[in-house]
Formats: sequence, C-alpha cells, structure tokens
Amino acid sequence: MTLKEAYKTLGASEQDDDREIKAKYKKLLIMYHPDSDPTRKRNSEDDEKIRQVIEAYKKIKESEGQPIFDTYEFTWDAFENKAAFSERNIYVQFKMYDEELPLSKMARGRFVWDPDMEEFRLFSKSVLEACKDIMTDYSAILTSDKVKDIFHLMMQEYVLPADAARKIGKKVREDGDVEVFTFNGFVKENYSDLKASVPIIGEPLNIFLRENRAVVEEIVTGKGLGSVSFDEDELYYVILPLLEDPKVQAHASITKVEKSRRAGKRMNVEIELTIPKSLKDTLVTNGKLIEKLMRA
Repeated sequence: MTLKEAYKTLGASEQDDDREIKAKYKKLLIMYHPDSDPTRKRNSEDDEKIRQVIEAYKKIKESEGQPIFDTYEFTWDAFENKAAFSERNIYVQFKMYDEELPLSKMARGRFVWDPDMEEFRLFSKSVLEACKDIMTDYSAILTSDKVKDIFHLMMQEYVLPADAARKIGKKVREDGDVEVFTFNGFVKENYSDLKASVPIIGEPLNIFLRENRAVVEEIVTGKGLGSVSFDEDELYYVILPLLEDPKVQAHASITKVEKSRRAGKRMNVEIELTIPKSLKDTLVTNGKLIEKLMRA
C-alpha cells in the first residue's frame, strides 16, 4: 500500500492533523466492527476492510516517523471518569443509502464524551437513560424537574469542556502558548430597548457568566443585551464552564442583526475563547448532589 492509497483508505489528506487522522481511523474501525451491524450478520469482506484500515493508519504514522505496532482489538477509545455516578451506554448510528439504521450499542462505562467519536444527540440520550435508570433503582419519584436537574449534573461528569472546545470549535489562530477558537451564538427578542440604536456589526462585547447563563453587554455603556443561546446544545456544556475558568479569556462580537415580525429581533454573536495549551480539564464529581436530589 502506497502512502497515497493509505490516505484514500482512511478518507484523509496530508493536511489533516494527527487528531483528525486518528478520529477517521477509529470511526472506520467502528463501522466494520461486528457489533456495528444491528442485524448481527457478519460480512466476510469487513475483516479485509479492517485489515486495510489498520495497514493504512500504520503507513501514515510510519511516514511521520512514528511506527506503531497495534493489533486490532476493538475498545471504546475514550477517557473514563471513574468517579462518575453511573455507567452509560455508548451508541452509534450508521446509514445505508441515506437510511439510518437502528442504534448500535458499542460499549458501556463511565466514558466521557468524545466529539470525534460520539454524536452529541446519542451522548445525551445515553445520559438521560442512565439518569432514569438510577432514579428507578433509588425508587425516586420521576418528576420532570428532578429528572432535568439530575440529568444536568450527570452530563457535567461526562464532559471535558476544554478538550471538547478544541475539537468542536473553529480554530482561528495560535499565539505561543494559547489557541483561539470561535463559536456562534445568538441573543433574541428584546435584547435592547426598542428606542435604542441597533447594535453595530463587528461591535465588541463583554461576555461573562451570570446565574448559569452566558450574558453579553456593551463595553462602553455596560448595558446588558441579554443572555446567549446556542443552536447546538453541546455548547451549553462546553462554553459555560469555560467562561467560569479564570485561565480562559473570552470575548464576543456582533456578526449579524436580524428582524422578524414573528420571532422579534435576533442578534448573532461570535464568541472567541483563548485557551492555554497547558489547560487540562478537572473531572467533575456530582455524586453527593445527585444522591441528595434522589432522596429528596
């Protein structure tokens, strides 16, 4: 196998960094793994495809002067929070001719969420299932508020904000010991008084955490424009904890202002997070809080 063929086998290119290549390699291993077939009917060609994927990955790593000697053994390659309150299932979903196949359970454990390997919607589904299971085990009353509160506490145990930000954010630059990533959010409805002037595109804003919400305000006047919402639910679990970290610098700016009679006003903002390369996430353990809520 040539190096060009190796990149083609993984669906990668020479411009991809090590993390992107490894992610594509792992996804292909999952795809051809026996447990990924919901019908449990094994295609004999899959073993050959696995062999080619492994050979391609070795070829690329060796070309970088990093020989590897891995043999194929499927494991869910994600960090575990051993102190998390509960185990959870890992799900993947494949498509065949644009038709989604039934969910496949690939592993179970206290694995943190890896954006490169696990869709957020399936991750949150697995946590919600685990939440309901433990509430049943404790004979807790399944009120919507209690489920919501315990669910959020469990989600925090499985998310590493800085690590996730580096994977899902748009990296715009690298300055010495820090990396800068951007994310998109919006403030809608009455973010400013109707008589006030419309915010200027490109205007810088202060952004900070208040009562577990990301809030933006004008730098000069200090006038609050409202709390930031996100189209991608995962950003609530990634950005909000980082806004609380004194090592992370946060800025925001206005990118677009939209008006609609039905939806009111919407101000699109770009959030810029400057994250030190040395910043490592601290594992969250909410066991005591979860038990207290279940016994309430």
